[in-house]
Amino acid sequence: MFRRFHVDSALFIRNLMIFVNFIIILFFSSIILLTTRYVIANEVARDFLEKLEHLPMQPMYSYFIPLLLYAVLSAIIYLRQTNRVEDQRVDITINLLEILICFIIIFMLYMGYNGILLLVFADIISYMKTKKTYVFLAVLIVVFLLSNYHVVSIQIPMTSIDSYISVYEATTRNTLYALINLLESLNLILFILFMIVYIANQIQENENITKELSMINRVNRELQNYAEITEKIGEDKERKRIAREIHDTLGHALTGIAAGIDACIAMIDLHPKETKKQLFAISKVVRQGIGDVRGSLNKLRPGALEKHTFKEAIVEMIEEFTGVSELKVDLLYELDDVDFEKIKEDVLFRVIQESLTNSMRHGNATLLTIHVYEKEQVLCLTIEDNGEGCETIVPGFGLKQMQERIGIINGDVTFDGTNGFTTHVKIPMKKGEYND
Repeated sequence: MFRRFHVDSALFIRNLMIFVNFIIILFFSSIILLTTRYVIANEVARDFLEKLEHLPMQPMYSYFIPLLLYAVLSAIIYLRQTNRVEDQRVDITINLLEILICFIIIFMLYMGYNGILLLVFADIISYMKTKKTYVFLAVLIVVFLLSNYHVVSIQIPMTSIDSYISVYEATTRNTLYALINLLESLNLILFILFMIVYIANQIQENENITKELSMINRVNRELQNYAEITEKIGEDKERKRIAREIHDTLGHALTGIAAGIDACIAMIDLHPKETKKQLFAISKVVRQGIGDVRGSLNKLRPGALEKHTFKEAIVEMIEEFTGVSELKVDLLYELDDVDFEKIKEDVLFRVIQESLTNSMRHGNATLLTIHVYEKEQVLCLTIEDNGEGCETIVPGFGLKQMQERIGIINGDVTFDGTNGFTTHVKIPMKKGEYND
């Protein structure tokens, strides 16, 4: 509402400036034309010409050309007002055209009035929103300073508007100068009012943008919280699913095994053969239980590791992340002929995945380096980004999960947030997982 008021006020003031400038140009043009006729009618042309340092141009030119050019300038301003120009090159061309028309009008009026440049200034600043706006405004200021009779007449011979006014008697001269000062002051006041409204409008727009950005940040935080809650809910559901499967498979098997062993203890002395048969049955149940547990664990294994090698899975994950973000990832993979346990692959894969997510979500990183290597029978993983980092690290859900996973395989993980964020992982390797 307030913005609409500011825009309408600025538009109204600019239209008033168009009208006032028309009156001023008509006034100056009329002075040149009517004074010429006055000199001819009163037969003082010789005295008038003797006072001039240079011959004036044809008075009809000084009357009709400025008015005609001003009509063109007004039409350009109106069309620009009603038809928003989106093409920046067209906008620049219009600005140059307006400045050129202004200078010609000022020149045709013998540099007697340059306030029309304030109108063009107001028009350009209303529509130009790029850095090139300042270039045009600088050009206008230079033209405004140079469009003075005493400056231009040094290089270009011309007649002064004061020479025409000096023809009249003192009362008429004073009246003409008073009208000129009044009209120019009115134009200047309108320009100052326009700039006040324009600046107020810009301040209001900046406040609106600040509010919108604040709202976006708040929504973004809420979405992040929702995502974290959703992730936790998903983890909880997954735990419950695993618990159900373990209860239905391993729990059932262990219950049967416990009952079978109790039976074996009771009958081993009396019926050794029957006990042996019972032990075979228990062995079968144990193997079946092991198979069920492996099946449940395989369901938790990342799909990429099922289809690819460890290195290929990492490369595929990196491509997925970099394909949907501005994050650049460098992978230094220095493991040769390494065939370590699947659980270690799973843990390292999840650690890299979590680190990639944290670098984008929390660190706002643009570059991340992943270094995988083996040193003295220890598998080492270093993940370093150029994000914001933090002096005090308070492990959240993701980092705690990372620590728990590494702990399961007897590994060690440390975090460093002093320069970006760095994750160091060390996992002892068994014989057969690497080649000496």
